[in-house]
Amino acid sequence: MSKKNDKLKIVTANRLREGDVVYLTDTGKWSTHLNQSRATRDAAELEAMLALAEEAVAAREIVAPYDMEVVEVDGILQPLSAREIIRAAGPTVRADYRGNEQQRDRAA
Repeated sequence: MSKKNDKLKIVTANRLREGDVVYLTDTGKWSTHLNQSRATRDAAELEAMLALAEEAVAAREIVAPYDMEVVEVDGILQPLSAREIIRAAGPTVRADYRGNEQQRDRAA
């Protein structure tokens, strides 16, 4: 019998090539959309998901996988920690600082 957690968890990491925040999906692929992630309360299933993530690390697809807590509200997964809310929302750099390298060089 597998052990159940009260908390709903998913597996996240960063894509090695671009550094994008990604989430493990039901198909074993990685998505940039949190709501496409595979969520579980089962400790054994979470361990299997983390093992899949380690295979993706070995294949040089992702780096630094770990599990994180989420809550499901009206069918939509939402992160619980401030860190994960920021990671899910994307870069926190002001839009006027996101220009290309030439724009940054001209500004300097």
